[in-house]
Amino acid sequence: MKDFLQGRRLGFALRSHLAFLALGIGLAVTLADLMAWTGAGARETNGYVVVAQWLCVVNLLVVGVAAIAAVAERWDVIAEERGLAQIDILAGIALVVLYGASAVLRSAELGNAAPSPAPFLLTIAALVVLIVDAGLAANMYSSREWEELEDEPIREHRRRRRAAGR
Repeated sequence: MKDFLQGRRLGFALRSHLAFLALGIGLAVTLADLMAWTGAGARETNGYVVVAQWLCVVNLLVVGVAAIAAVAERWDVIAEERGLAQIDILAGIALVVLYGASAVLRSAELGNAAPSPAPFLLTIAALVVLIVDAGLAANMYSSREWEELEDEPIREHRRRRRAAGR
C-alpha cells in the first residue's frame, strides 16, 4: 500500500496529482455556491446547494487520501525537505478539518435556497490552503526519482519443443 501511495508502481508521485484533483473539486464547490447565491428568485431547495454538498463530501474523501499519501511520502523525503513534508502533512490535516466542517454544516441546510456564509467561508479558506498545498506538493514530489524496482518474472520463457515427427 505504501508503494501505491508513494507512486512507485505508477511511476509518478500520486500526492501532487491528488492535490490538483482536490483543487479542481474545490473550485467546483465554490462555483456551485456562487451560482446558488446568484439564483434569481430561488425560494425552495436549489439544486446547486445539493451539488455543492456532494462535491464537498467527495473533496473531503480526496483530501483524506491525499493526507494519507503525504504521511506515506514523509519517510522517503530527503533530510533538507523534512520541514516542508511536515507542512504538507499539516495542510492535509487542515484540509480534512475544513472540508469536514463545511460538509457537516452543509448537510444541515440542504433545504435552503443558498448556503449560509459559514460553509462557504470554510470552503474559501480550504481553497486557499489547497492552492498553497498543491504548489508545495507539485514542487516536492513531481520530480522525484526512485531506484528501479526489480521485475518479478511471471514465468520462465522456454523454447518450444519440436514435434517428434520432424
